[in-house]
Amino acid sequence: MKKGILASALLVIFAAAPAMAGTHALLPAQADDMVPPSLQARSAGTRLTATSAAATRMHVERRPVSVSWPLAQDATLQAVPQAFSRSSREYWRDVSATELQQGLKLPLTAPGAIIRLSPGDQAVGKLDPASVRLQLGRQSLSAAAASSQVADTAQLHAAGMDVPAASMVMRLKPELGSGVATLQVASARGRYVVHVFEPQSPFAVTAQGNRDDLLLGEAVKVRVVLRDADRALPLSSVGGLLRAPDGSTTPLSFRRQADGSFTVDVRPHSIPTTPGLWEVHSFTQGTDSAGHEIRRDTTTVFAAAQPDARLSGLASTAVATDRGLDISLGVDAVSASRYAVSAVLYGRGADGRMVPAAFAQSANWLPAGKGQLTLHYDPHSLQGIGAPYELHDLRLQDQPAVGLLERRAVAMRFDTP
Repeated sequence: MKKGILASALLVIFAAAPAMAGTHALLPAQADDMVPPSLQARSAGTRLTATSAAATRMHVERRPVSVSWPLAQDATLQAVPQAFSRSSREYWRDVSATELQQGLKLPLTAPGAIIRLSPGDQAVGKLDPASVRLQLGRQSLSAAAASSQVADTAQLHAAGMDVPAASMVMRLKPELGSGVATLQVASARGRYVVHVFEPQSPFAVTAQGNRDDLLLGEAVKVRVVLRDADRALPLSSVGGLLRAPDGSTTPLSFRRQADGSFTVDVRPHSIPTTPGLWEVHSFTQGTDSAGHEIRRDTTTVFAAAQPDARLSGLASTAVATDRGLDISLGVDAVSASRYAVSAVLYGRGADGRMVPAAFAQSANWLPAGKGQLTLHYDPHSLQGIGAPYELHDLRLQDQPAVGLLERRAVAMRFDTP
């Protein structure tokens, strides 16, 4: 009982004050840190083996790798990464040939819109601009007459655009103005994707999550906002879906907020075997001050990981053989994988301020159980700084799963070993 109380007291002392050389306890996690509360082993279907790696053509390096490089002491670094945000002045319509033959309504909020048509089935062949007509206001024109430029798939590929075969893009003449355009293709067959981009429009929709990484079981809140330049406008409706890295989709239900924006809480229930980012697609509708319809689609992304490893909370520092600095971090893993740690070393500069000195990363294959990864900072990186030192932006990653498992803005403080 007394030994347990003494151990707890020592841990508190380690966390509350700069640690001395030797073995250290990581500082308590802060509000914006990401630390797994518990570990979850990969299921048999997602466990990394030589067979599964070969099946996905993924090579998993087994040799240890360690790198570091110095940083400018006046570098501005973000301890807490900003979540991805993307503004959109475009929208998509997935339509049938019948809809295009009868005439598809496309609301345009500014002159000079760019419209792309892509057949869902490449077998329907190339579209003839002469068979594509656009009506805007009292004008009914062919694609060639309505456009300042028309490009086919070959021209788009030559310009570096990755578009499906048999696509056609038309940039409308600015003098046609804006309003509700009717796009008609008499020779349409099968299904088409119609993409409308309005580069000159003041109306843009932004979707942003409150975080860029999460662990299985956690949620990310995505907020969708419509703006007229710098002024927020209320949205009429928002729909959307969640696309997993393996391509599977789940419909999402957005909730209207008092300020006219919409939000949704996204919580992945499982991690697919295919690594990659999760995408939240939002399809929005709104109106301008005159009551004209505004359509916008946008996407935001985040990463999700299964917490199959975490830092043990203990670390040790030592002078390396090259007179640099080694920081060894304990890792608890419930799945064998290649794990990596990275962090920015801070030290006291000549003016007495804490300044960034160097970035280091170390990766190695670790079996399930207790392991260790060591960050090495070479002697050159330590020039110009002195004790005390701090370890900032400490991260633990599962490299084959492309997952961030742990992140701490300020992880530890220590003196020279």
